[in-house]
Amino acid sequence: MMNRISKGKSGSVMIKVLLVFVVACTLAIGLSSFNAPVARDPEVLLKGLKAKFNCVKDYTADVVIKVKVDFLKVPVTKAKIYYKAPNKIKVDAQGFAMLPRNGLDFANTSMLNNPYTALYVKDEVVKGVNCAVVKVIPNDGGEVVISTMWIDPVKSELKKFTTTTKANGTFDVVLTYDPKQPKLVMPTQLLISFDVDKIQLPKGVSGDLTGESAHVEKSDKSKSTRGQIVIDYANYKINQGLKDAIFVEKKK
Repeated sequence: MMNRISKGKSGSVMIKVLLVFVVACTLAIGLSSFNAPVARDPEVLLKGLKAKFNCVKDYTADVVIKVKVDFLKVPVTKAKIYYKAPNKIKVDAQGFAMLPRNGLDFANTSMLNNPYTALYVKDEVVKGVNCAVVKVIPNDGGEVVISTMWIDPVKSELKKFTTTTKANGTFDVVLTYDPKQPKLVMPTQLLISFDVDKIQLPKGVSGDLTGESAHVEKSDKSKSTRGQIVIDYANYKINQGLKDAIFVEKKK
């Protein structure tokens, strides 16, 4: 009788051990799957991004521009920006020539309209939003060498991008959107960081900006440094049918 009880207890213990082992293995497999990197198709991500921005054929907006460069004092500037797809941009602010034009193409769609190679790298959180990081290399051998984009895969929204160019160095752009205007696909603010020594400064490092002149402070501007431009957008007017003549530079 005792032998049967012992064998019964022994069998019961073995079953419990096996159950614990199976549960542990199941949890381990589940956690492994949970932590596994998400495989995303970069073409799907970029297609969604292009589809969202391609609905904007042109726009105008009033902007406030703040330039932050160590050796250069530039007053806060009010201007008007004109855009026409795929790559026409005009900044109506007399004497102001510091804006990196590639940074103003905040969708990077002009680059995506030509042949390129795209690679999904990883997922990364930007401002609390899980974004897919995609590297894009143009195949045309043009001005842009490589661009890295952080895309919200749910909203097909570009949160930031870093672009390296041949002539204008590397610039980073962080985009902010207005949550009160969910249907507005354009950002309401751009924060552009750039290599100052690669950007063409206004003539004489000055310009008549809203009646004030920018000027260089006494420092060694020959050293490479990073500058920042903050652009706040307001009063968007979209798809007005802007004429190409607006973007033709007038001879001085």
